[in-house]
Amino acid sequence: MASSSVAARAVPPQLPRRLLALAPGVTLLVVIGLAGKFLEKAIAGYTKAHHVVFPNIEYVLWAILAGLLISNTIGVAEIFKPGIATYEFWLKTGIVLLGARFLLADVLKLGSVSLVLVLIELVLSIAFMTFLGRIFELSPKLTSLLAVGSSICGVSAIIATKGAIDADDEDSSFAIAAILALGALALFTFPPVGHWLGMSGRFYGP
Repeated sequence: MASSSVAARAVPPQLPRRLLALAPGVTLLVVIGLAGKFLEKAIAGYTKAHHVVFPNIEYVLWAILAGLLISNTIGVAEIFKPGIATYEFWLKTGIVLLGARFLLADVLKLGSVSLVLVLIELVLSIAFMTFLGRIFELSPKLTSLLAVGSSICGVSAIIATKGAIDADDEDSSFAIAAILALGALALFTFPPVGHWLGMSGRFYGP
C-alpha cells in the first residue's frame, strides 16, 4: 500500500490531462508532415514517369504550405492549439535525428580530399552569401539563413539555424523561398554547365 501511494504521488495528477490536451495538436502536426512527404514523393514520381521538368520541392515546404492553407482558410480549432505549440520541440528533435544518420565511418569513407573540398565549398559559399547580404543590405539573421541554406543542405539547414540564431518567421520564409528558387534555377542551368565542362551525367550529376 505504501509503495503504491508513493508511485501515485510521483506522477503529477495533471500529467494525463496535459497529454490528452496535447494529443490532437501533435496528431495534426504528424498528419500534415506525412501529407507533405506524400506530396513530395507523389509529385517526384509523376514528373519522373512523365518526363516533366519540375523542381523537387522538399516535404518541409509542402507541410508549411499546408499549414498556411489551413490557418488562412478554415482556421485552427482551439483543441489543436496546445499540441501545435509544441512544434519547436519536435522540430529540434527531428533535426538531431537527421544528423544522427550520418555516422563517422560514413564520413571517413569520403576520404581526406573530399572532406577538404567540402570544407572549401562551405567557407566559400558562406563568405560569398555574406558578401551579397552586405551589398543588398539584408539583415544579419537573414544573411546567415541564406548562407547556411545555400552552402549546407537547403531548407533543413535553414530550419535548424533559425532556432539557433532566434530568427523570426519572416526571415526564415524569405530564406526558404530564395533557396528553393535557386534550386529551381539550377535545374535548368547546371546541365548545360556540366556538358560545357565535358563531364558525363553520372560524374556530374551526384
